[in-house]
Amino acid sequence: MIPAPPSAPVARVSRPVILFTTLFFAPVAVTAAPQPIDLATTLRLAGADNLSVKIAQEKLAEARADAAIARERMFPWVTAGLGFRQHENNLQTVEGRIIDADKRSFSAGVGLNAQWDLGEVYYQKLAAQQRARAEEAALTTQRQNTVTDAALAYYELLRTTATIGIATEALAISERHHAQLVASASAGVTFAGDVQRVATARARHETAVEQAREQARIAAARLAELLKLDPTVDLTPNPAELIPTTLVPTSSSSSPSELKRAAGTGAPAPDLPALVSRALAARPELTQADARLAAVREQHHGARTAPLIPVVSAQATLGGLGGDTGLRSWSRGFDSANDYSVGLSWRIGPGGLFDRSRVRSSEARLRRGELELEQTRDAIRRQVVEFHARAVSLSAQLASLRAALDAATKTAELSRDRRAQAVGGVLEDLIAEDELTRARRDYVAAVAAFDQSQHALLRAVGGEAPAK
Repeated sequence: MIPAPPSAPVARVSRPVILFTTLFFAPVAVTAAPQPIDLATTLRLAGADNLSVKIAQEKLAEARADAAIARERMFPWVTAGLGFRQHENNLQTVEGRIIDADKRSFSAGVGLNAQWDLGEVYYQKLAAQQRARAEEAALTTQRQNTVTDAALAYYELLRTTATIGIATEALAISERHHAQLVASASAGVTFAGDVQRVATARARHETAVEQAREQARIAAARLAELLKLDPTVDLTPNPAELIPTTLVPTSSSSSPSELKRAAGTGAPAPDLPALVSRALAARPELTQADARLAAVREQHHGARTAPLIPVVSAQATLGGLGGDTGLRSWSRGFDSANDYSVGLSWRIGPGGLFDRSRVRSSEARLRRGELELEQTRDAIRRQVVEFHARAVSLSAQLASLRAALDAATKTAELSRDRRAQAVGGVLEDLIAEDELTRARRDYVAAVAAFDQSQHALLRAVGGEAPAK
């Protein structure tokens, strides 16, 4: 079961019209065992159990482990072992003579080994730390994207569910008209062609109901996938949440008083350049791109500087050695045998000094990283402008569609009154009802699109709706 969320709204919202929920959420046919869900629960589940977020978490764990491996390369390692050696027949002495020698020996000991490729290890450690920072930002990016996608999917489910109610009510009205006209046509009072017109409208509304149910089921399955829920469960959204919700005030979308209330500070809403600046300062994608560039920069420094730093190697072997001539004893005279060595070396050629190809490759990666960072900035600027324009446009559309809805509602009421008084015809009533249905459907779609644009704009400027 999905936990019951609090009833508090996710963000400050404009005052809903009470008529809205009763007008657009008429009784809807439901499947067995529907599961209620609201926006707060959706946002909370989206950031908790999404597979894409879990994948990003594992990438971060891998990057942190790689950084730890890079640090551990600075420490020596220990070896322990046993050895048995036997030689028969010819052997060359130090002076170069060939002699016939049979011998065997046994050794045992512990070795402490260390090789510090100081330049490579140092810069690889710095690069690994930057890659870990990039994966942290990538996890934040994925979590924000998932929460935003879940919010968009939730409002799509709200829209399709409301559309079912609208289509169902339109079908009920057409069925009543059809039953009345069939009765009056049988009595010879009504033109038979009007019966066929209403029958056509009824069939069209039946199709619309089925299409709306299909869309709602698909929307519920997609939301369940994002939330990692059973897709066979029929999710039912909270109809009261399908209202225009302002998350990012825009100076072109509301009156000054509304903007001040939405902002919560009494200050004017930020203009577009301010939103772009806010996005460039807050978006985790830029942190990720900057960290990747920093990792490439450390690798470039390593390609240029690391070969100048010598490789330090040290070895200490503590143990014992014993043996004898011939094939007699392998442990005779066994006693301690210790060896120590320290050395400095420089690598010349590929991977070391004078390796120009490696330097040119690192320079190319560095330039590419700089270009990718600027490309990310351009994409963020474009997203803010795009979603800002959409939010402003939808805000204006809502006002027009609200006016159209009020007019269509009034027209339908007048048409019903005229028909009740036997003044208006069935065709006039049918047209008025169709206009009302279309106006309701358009307004529902615009409200859902406006709320989606607000969540998208909030994500574009680097914010995230709180999962209360």
